[in-house]
Amino acid sequence: MKTSKNAYTYKMRLVQANVLGIVIFILLLFITSLFGFTISFNTPFFLTSMIIYFILHELLHGLGFFLGGTKLKNIVFGMAIEKGILYCQAFQEISKKNILISLQMPFMIIGVITYVIGLVLNIDFLVLLSILNLVGASMDIMMFIYISRLPKDITYSESGEPDEFVLISSKDLSKYKSMYFEITNTKKYKKSDYTFKDIKRLTISKASLIVVSILIILDLIIFIK
Repeated sequence: MKTSKNAYTYKMRLVQANVLGIVIFILLLFITSLFGFTISFNTPFFLTSMIIYFILHELLHGLGFFLGGTKLKNIVFGMAIEKGILYCQAFQEISKKNILISLQMPFMIIGVITYVIGLVLNIDFLVLLSILNLVGASMDIMMFIYISRLPKDITYSESGEPDEFVLISSKDLSKYKSMYFEITNTKKYKKSDYTFKDIKRLTISKASLIVVSILIILDLIIFIK
């Protein structure tokens, strides 16, 4: 007998994630100071480097999806700074293992590992970028922790919105609470709902283009001065 499944749409609570990010930032600054580092934001092309680092963060999510079995054609990137996020999405139904691999890739590679390298080699700029990446990974951390404790049968998909995701399971996922996510919709699972076509591989909002352009111009002005 085939077991019925439900699809749960989760909305990210970005305010809580931002608060967590601030806490992580303060904690990492304190830990860094114990090693004798003084973090300075007055570095040439810091803003541009920060943008590049955050883009690399999303590319590593994409690599994690790919290594976990997601088809390359179904991996989508986007920037919606007005919502406070850059994102990478997998527009196909994927396994629990796949999403967990993707979630931890940027956190480990350009967060933890580069932070340690920066401390050991005394590279202040790398330490700062790593801290900012770890702050930006606050929602990734919460998703990893949350999904890790869910039943083994879950699969992951996208809702189409950058601040939402879908989890599919034969179990009742409403029993698993989190202050960082809210279940906004529950419906009977139909595979056809998560078979996507005509996917736009890159989406950048107008607000994001404006903000990025301003940051790059500011970097140039600071450099010239």
